[in-house]
Amino acid sequence: MKPPETFFHSKLFRGLGNEELAELTAICQRKRVPAGEMLVQQHSAAQNVYVLVSGALMIERLSRSGRRQVIAFSYSGDYIGFTNTDEYEYSVVALRETELQVFPRRDFLTLVDRFYTLKTNARQIGGNVLAQTLDQLFALGQKKAHERLCFLLAQLGRRQCGTQNADIELIMSRQDIADYLGLTIETVSRAFARLKTMQLIEIISAHRIRILDRSVLEELASVN
Repeated sequence: MKPPETFFHSKLFRGLGNEELAELTAICQRKRVPAGEMLVQQHSAAQNVYVLVSGALMIERLSRSGRRQVIAFSYSGDYIGFTNTDEYEYSVVALRETELQVFPRRDFLTLVDRFYTLKTNARQIGGNVLAQTLDQLFALGQKKAHERLCFLLAQLGRRQCGTQNADIELIMSRQDIADYLGLTIETVSRAFARLKTMQLIEIISAHRIRILDRSVLEELASVN
């Protein structure tokens, strides 16, 4: 069986041989999630591991009091579902129609133990996620509101545009942005206005902005 080409779009599968990819294909199913629908519910049984083929997801966590923290925004090639417990510790919502590869968690972890390259890739990605989480915590704790917004825009720019100045699509709502950055929605609006006044961005629409000065934006976003 020839592995689907989409396996090569994720760093998780980088360097795997055809036989290894074929075994992954054998346990893989496809799933489409409409925009606005939930893929994973917090505290539900952790039954699957997911790899994004297309679309975008938002990972969030709710407290018992109902307070929400947006943890991350995920795009094509990202994977979701590894957890240290038998339950998901977060919820995952589709920001737009999303297509995923779905792997039964137990079967997938068995292959991770068998395939050295797959295990190495998973560990490396896990380390990157931890580093990004630490960066986010630093930004939330130490940066001003407009600098936090730069932190998010720099992240999105690297995912969507590489290193070039270009338009960034904001598929998330202003409330989602606020809950990611630990701000109120009013403060987020003021932060956008400040970056526009500083001539760092141009606001094309509610869901699209243009980076005008990438170097300054990256400097304000830096956590080093």
